[in-house]
Amino acid sequence: MQSFFKFHCRFFVSAVLSASPICAAPGYAQPPPVTVAPEVIVTATRFTEPQQDTPVGVTVITAENIRNSTAATVPELLRQYPGIQVRDNSGSPNQQVDMRGFGITGDQNTLVLLDGQRISESELATVNWAAIPLSAIERIEIMRGSGAVLYGGGATGGTINIVTKAPLRNQKSAYASGGYGSYNTGDYRAGLNLAGDNLGLIFNTSHLETDNYRDSNRLRQQNAQADLRWRGERGTLYAKFGADDQQLLFPGALTEAQIAVNRRQASTPGDFSHTTGGRINLGGELKLGEAELALNAGYRGKLANSSFFGGAFNTSTQVNVVSLTPRAKIPFTLGGMKHTLVTGVDWDGWDYDSATAPPFASHRLATQSDAAWYAQNSTQVGAATVLSLGARAQRVNFGVNEIIGGANDTHDRNLRAFEVAARHAINDALAIYGKFGNSFRIPNVDENFNFFTGAVTLLEPQTSHDREIGSEIKYGRANYRLALYLMDINNEIHLDPATGNNINLPPTRRSGFELEGKWELASSVSAFANYTYAVAKFRAGAFGGVSVIDKDVPLVPRNSANLGAAWEFMPRTRLNAVVNYIGEQVFDGDETNTFGRKMPGYTLVDLKLINDTRGWQLSAAVKNLLNQKYFSYGLTFVGFPSFIAYPAPERSFFVSAQYTFK
Repeated sequence: MQSFFKFHCRFFVSAVLSASPICAAPGYAQPPPVTVAPEVIVTATRFTEPQQDTPVGVTVITAENIRNSTAATVPELLRQYPGIQVRDNSGSPNQQVDMRGFGITGDQNTLVLLDGQRISESELATVNWAAIPLSAIERIEIMRGSGAVLYGGGATGGTINIVTKAPLRNQKSAYASGGYGSYNTGDYRAGLNLAGDNLGLIFNTSHLETDNYRDSNRLRQQNAQADLRWRGERGTLYAKFGADDQQLLFPGALTEAQIAVNRRQASTPGDFSHTTGGRINLGGELKLGEAELALNAGYRGKLANSSFFGGAFNTSTQVNVVSLTPRAKIPFTLGGMKHTLVTGVDWDGWDYDSATAPPFASHRLATQSDAAWYAQNSTQVGAATVLSLGARAQRVNFGVNEIIGGANDTHDRNLRAFEVAARHAINDALAIYGKFGNSFRIPNVDENFNFFTGAVTLLEPQTSHDREIGSEIKYGRANYRLALYLMDINNEIHLDPATGNNINLPPTRRSGFELEGKWELASSVSAFANYTYAVAKFRAGAFGGVSVIDKDVPLVPRNSANLGAAWEFMPRTRLNAVVNYIGEQVFDGDETNTFGRKMPGYTLVDLKLINDTRGWQLSAAVKNLLNQKYFSYGLTFVGFPSFIAYPAPERSFFVSAQYTFK
């Protein structure tokens, strides 16, 4: 039911000012790594490639960064990186991740992959981040800008690939950890690695329970993941399994007046959700000379039951997704230059069944099937230049059927994407890159369906023309990156707050730049800093008869920045510090920019102390050290003199201990 409330909360709240629930997720953010990214990455080409062979830069969050963090969810690991905003507007720890300023539809324009397979939803629900144990992650790869050629729709803002751990050869080890903190938070994790030379198994599980900052916001969450893998001289076979279970109470939204009186109170103490899910990924890779073949076959399913308005609104939703993704990597020489061709086929089928009991009776069925072919060729033009050309052809069939009201419709669409990218190393210290192309996004089931009227109106796919240039500098023990981007978007999919209908907008634009630096100041001290300037504008159109030409898109801060450092002041003992600044932004629902106020900016300071001794890792952390009272999501309505918001946690503490058996 999360998908319904994220998109339509503004209208229910206008009638009952606390109908849309949002909770605060527990945990502590990990500062971005200050070390250079590992050489090997996956996201850019769907095959393992040396980083210098890819035309665009990729940011990597390593297993060590993750291991040193007490963050409860992946979004907490992402929010300190340039070009990424995280907000709590979904009512669960599965917070919304927005790359390059798409506001309320940010997670629909940010594609999330798990081991190269899509886990972004085809409904207005955030990615199920909570289903992925942090202890099971080997690294997280962030590729900003469109990834439509290789991965299809929903990647206009960027792509995030979560790579899980594989069994380590000839190793037998296990670990157990536990932690306790503010708001009666307990976090417990365990895992093992059993592997010989060819056959191996890795297993990770975690349990998180917390009362959370807000009243009536208790969370109980379990998840587990296993990877069974066989390695041979010419290839690998694997079977990956995952399962998760989440029980969550919703405290509801608060008015401005309620926040002033008691920001921790609950306005909807009877609301709750219970979500269970599972996934299977079978696949392998085979080397044939210099060529590589790969195949993934996947299944993912979830069942969600929710209750709102004191039990007056009860919904059960079931989703099943199957996919098949064969692909090949073929190196060859032509015209005296080395080429690498990556080509493949993507097929997936998505089934959605959601029933709501009276008095809001509804029974929606939806399907979507995608079949696509793609190819991307990278050419080594001389010793210092890599040129990449790619194209994708995709056929989409989607439909929605409201059984009770009798409304239904289906659409077939043929979509195209292309990209041209180049990277040139001027010398050992300086490289420049550029890319341009187009991307698309397919409307999801909630955007094609009007809950209030029961009408089905299938929207046109959103398309975007994307351009980016940038540079990367290595100077001594310092690394710098500068990227400038521009996206002109047509038929952007958006909710018209005046009518409650989802619409295709007139042209919009996203532009801005990202600047970041990382420094190794000494053998025991490192630091980082980044700054993002993001502009999101309506280029034409009107809402409720009011022109929005050149108006700011809501929920996109113009300025954001991060600053941090790590200091190993004693052997095996280090202190991490990070400062996160988010500038003011337009409230959700204020597309016309006439409300007269903006969401206040805020600055957060987090500290973490870590000690590693004889198999033990001990840590103590404080989040929001300066006790800033803030919120990351706020909503207003046409003609409404105030706003509602979801207060974020004040200062909190967390301690943990982990022991590794070998």
